[in-house]
Amino acid sequence: MTGDRLNAVRRRVEERADQAWAITRHRFGPRAPVPPYDGDPRCGLITVNRSTTHYLKLMLLTLAEQEHLELLRQIVVVDNASRDGAESFLRALDAAIERVTVVRNRHFLNHARGIRAGLRALEPEVNVVLACDTDVVFRNPTTLASLASLVTVHDAALVGELRNVGRRYPDIQASFLTMRRDWLARRDVRPWVNHGSPALWLEESVWEAGGVVVDYPSNLGGNVLHRGRSAVAGARRYAPRSSYATAPNSQPSYMGVPDGAAIWAAVEDRWAPLLAPERDADLVDHLAQRFRTR
Repeated sequence: MTGDRLNAVRRRVEERADQAWAITRHRFGPRAPVPPYDGDPRCGLITVNRSTTHYLKLMLLTLAEQEHLELLRQIVVVDNASRDGAESFLRALDAAIERVTVVRNRHFLNHARGIRAGLRALEPEVNVVLACDTDVVFRNPTTLASLASLVTVHDAALVGELRNVGRRYPDIQASFLTMRRDWLARRDVRPWVNHGSPALWLEESVWEAGGVVVDYPSNLGGNVLHRGRSAVAGARRYAPRSSYATAPNSQPSYMGVPDGAAIWAAVEDRWAPLLAPERDADLVDHLAQRFRTR
């Protein structure tokens, strides 16, 4: 068996094991009750870091520019055993900012398991969940408020950029997806699972259950920009023996946004002085100032 074939088998076995465990636990395991959505959006952002700490810092900097940050009650950073010097930054971030929660995974380091860990770490008051990859930057300062409004106005279960990809239902890219927490808690809505599209089964089950899904032009509308494949590149650099490092593509796509690479570079250049590792203390101070008031 060739190396590529063996790695593909490894990835598939890991996916199947995670899928079986996650679906069984979600369907039959114990859980805390989640109250119905009350029309008052209280948002929690979950992001999963796997040796992408440079991009995590940039995402947080752009998130901190959002209007109506009082909507954002909690930021959960799940760290999947990063090896790029993340720990000191995460400790400082956790200590300095009340609404930041850091969760550390050391085993079974797939993205979906990280999201599930983040969901378990949410405070009871959070009723709207924003799953946001570390390599996303916020471009429009009204993005957070717009997402919260769409959930409320449309009584929506899911909000995100819909893509018709030849399946029965449109797909929302899992890198930037807004979900109502009471829908995520339903037994008939499948959980995030280790998969090429980790939220795909979740989204399909929401459609099938009659949930309202609202199209929001995340990337193509200039609200955010997802670089893409950064975690694969990070795994190749820092954990080359992991199955994730063997995924076939590590090149950024910028979600097909025209001039996406140039847009990303401009955002990165603007914040370059605070992104250097030796400026971590200044970066944390800056974020603490922005996220201080709920």
